[in-house]
Amino acid sequence: MVIPIKFKRVQIPVAILVFTLFCGFSHANEVETKFIGAGLIDIKSVDDSIQVDLVNSDPRKNYFKENFYSGLENAYLRKEVAIKLSLAQRILKQKHSDYSLLVLDAARPRSVSRAMYDKMKGTRFEKFVANPKKGSMHNYGIAVDLTIVDESGNEIDMGFNPFRKSTPELYWMYAKKMLGVKLTNTQKRNRKLLADVMKQAGFFPLSFEWWHFNGLPKSEARKRFKIIE
Repeated sequence: MVIPIKFKRVQIPVAILVFTLFCGFSHANEVETKFIGAGLIDIKSVDDSIQVDLVNSDPRKNYFKENFYSGLENAYLRKEVAIKLSLAQRILKQKHSDYSLLVLDAARPRSVSRAMYDKMKGTRFEKFVANPKKGSMHNYGIAVDLTIVDESGNEIDMGFNPFRKSTPELYWMYAKKMLGVKLTNTQKRNRKLLADVMKQAGFFPLSFEWWHFNGLPKSEARKRFKIIE
């Protein structure tokens, strides 16, 4: 009689554990499942002080007015790149203790890049989305788009960027840029702060997108990793 009782007591917790794990995995949406399958990690598992607001998960915050990530709220990167990002956060905190990095986009499946490119193609903003044929560094899980926020969560002034802008706002900012309206000293100083912090942590900036940084050289990323489709 003792053996069956012990058997039942062991089996119930195991069944509950299996059911719980299954439910946890089922909550990962299709995009997140791709990232996990490719070996990427949630950046908050390395440093939960880094703030995240994935603009491509919210139609109100991106130019395309699309929810490309099915509401995903977690930013994923290759582990070594996530570690570099944590280092960048520490460097920033040493310079300004009340500032934080805010991630706006990180890993991105090529299927999403393709949808973005199709919408941008032929517009004046086409250059801001890499041609998906070759694959962008976001598709390899080694690129991040980000800015800096203050202690109240407000973005510090960097000048033109394509995030969280209405279409009229975006076109107006772009028009001023094309008309030669120069950056203010504050904007220049803030962009330099972000660039310095990221480069000190081992990132590579993109000349025409102050918000974009690659965690590895492009040639190395293409050799070591496969594109996330």
